[in-house]
Amino acid sequence: MIKQMIGGLLAVGLCLSMASCSSSPGDGSSSSEDSLISSQAASSMASIPESSLPEDSSISLSSVPEPSEAPVSETDDTKDVSDSSTDEPSGQRETVRVTIPEGFSLAQIGERLEENGVCTKADLLETANSYDFSYYPLVAAIPDDANRCFKLEGYLFPNTYDFYVDMKPQDALGKMLRGMESAITDEDQARAEELGYSMDQIIILASVIEREAGNKDEVKNVSSVFHNRLKAGQKLQADATITYVENYLKPNISGDINRYNSFYNTYKCSALPSGPIANPGRRAINAALYPADTNYYYFVNDANANYYYAETFEEHQANIEKAGL
Repeated sequence: MIKQMIGGLLAVGLCLSMASCSSSPGDGSSSSEDSLISSQAASSMASIPESSLPEDSSISLSSVPEPSEAPVSETDDTKDVSDSSTDEPSGQRETVRVTIPEGFSLAQIGERLEENGVCTKADLLETANSYDFSYYPLVAAIPDDANRCFKLEGYLFPNTYDFYVDMKPQDALGKMLRGMESAITDEDQARAEELGYSMDQIIILASVIEREAGNKDEVKNVSSVFHNRLKAGQKLQADATITYVENYLKPNISGDINRYNSFYNTYKCSALPSGPIANPGRRAINAALYPADTNYYYFVNDANANYYYAETFEEHQANIEKAGL
């Protein structure tokens, strides 16, 4: 019954505009990898044929900056995700306001919620994979892929939320899932189809863009590099995917912790990783849907967040020198 009610709410109540606001507490739904070459630069991409590269060559220079700790700002890129529905008892329950920055991983969200007394990280991670959230349309559309580690990764919309202390993890997750449902529009879905991608693939790409573009003014140019490489059948070679495997995936799984390496490390997989590597904000999603029109196949940035783009590998090498790397 609750699931039917939520489904109805989702059908008639998805917001199409968002401000940086807080939403109410209740939810209503119950081997080492390739090393990073430099700590001074974001990713650089190569357009040369893969066969001409040495087996161990690395053409991506990246520090993969951590997501900003600043509260989500009120911009045209955000939409209203406030929600007043709740299964939790009303009254004097203690609440806490928590900001989830753009680019946080599921594991980072779990840590932040645990720090604020909402729920434990372990419970959040376990519930994210075991609880049936398929009444959310975006979740229902996620492909069933054994090589995907955390199913809800990428679908927890960054914003500032009000949570109950000691909240059910499925309710906490549901709040952020509804945020993503509100953020993605029919126009977004149509644009993804126009580009030849599913919405899930766009969210995966947006997550990589989010983690690679340290300078938010560069997201559309960075997106163009990835789009061009995908169209050319080249590997993305994004260092942020290695960082995700090493820092946010391996420490949070048991058994063979290397089993996802070749499916997320974009120096190894042929195209997009098997799933998102972070939870992207609206700006990165827009960039994935509307990349700049360029012929760039490489980029690198310097310590001052100046970006240098190139069409050829030779130009790219010259840009690396300009960046002081």
